[in-house]
Amino acid sequence: MSAGFKWWNYLENDFLNHNPHVAAAVLSVGALAVVSTVYKRSVAKAAAGGDGDAQYIPSSKVSVSNLVEVFAEFVQSNANEIIGHKAKTYMPLLFWLFFYVLFSNLLGMIPGLGSSTDNINTTFGIGVLVFFFYNFEGFRANGFRYLEQYTGHLTGWLLLGLGWLLFLIEGISHLFRPLTLGIRLRTNIYADHQVYGVISGLTQSAIEPLQAKYGAVGEWIGLLMSSLIPIPIIILGLLVAMIQATVFTFLTMIYIGFATAHEEH
Repeated sequence: MSAGFKWWNYLENDFLNHNPHVAAAVLSVGALAVVSTVYKRSVAKAAAGGDGDAQYIPSSKVSVSNLVEVFAEFVQSNANEIIGHKAKTYMPLLFWLFFYVLFSNLLGMIPGLGSSTDNINTTFGIGVLVFFFYNFEGFRANGFRYLEQYTGHLTGWLLLGLGWLLFLIEGISHLFRPLTLGIRLRTNIYADHQVYGVISGLTQSAIEPLQAKYGAVGEWIGLLMSSLIPIPIIILGLLVAMIQATVFTFLTMIYIGFATAHEEH
């Protein structure tokens, strides 16, 4: 998983060797770009050769386009419920967050690649991006009335007496959001990778005596064990990757929804 040999070690670049999350982030962006290109070409091909509404009917076969559309529809439908009719404006960011985090999590499950999301620098950086974005959108949607959310919408003497305290409490709460976003994502992905590493190490430790004692039979038993034992951990890793991408994106939706909600009243 995240520790040990990485393919970019062959580059003998000190920066990448000491900052593997940067190389993993580049790979995630590259994977996202490749999938986006494949999906765009697939849609263009369907539109060019489609017959009326037939071009919009998804294929019964599993493909990159189908998977992208399933995930994209999942994100969009939930954004419409959480944010409201303005959700379409924020879909580019929400799509990018979901797919980037998902791809980064999944790449970490491939030996020799690693994940950028098991590093606090990456996850905290994304959290800061979300923080500035939803606050900017809050001001853009409501002007300086957005600050009323920081004072509990108090007015008159209550605002003068308690407004400063509520503003301080809400301000601290908002400042902690990028930190909690980053820590939650990084901790879950890092823990998943560590569990996989420990299980793999224990499996290898159990296999070596069998190979030494039983020869060829031990080799076959070891191969069977090394193939079957990691399966539950891999399934768990896939679930964690999906859940964490969903949680991060959903929290972003909630923050944006609260920041821009006053515009609809």
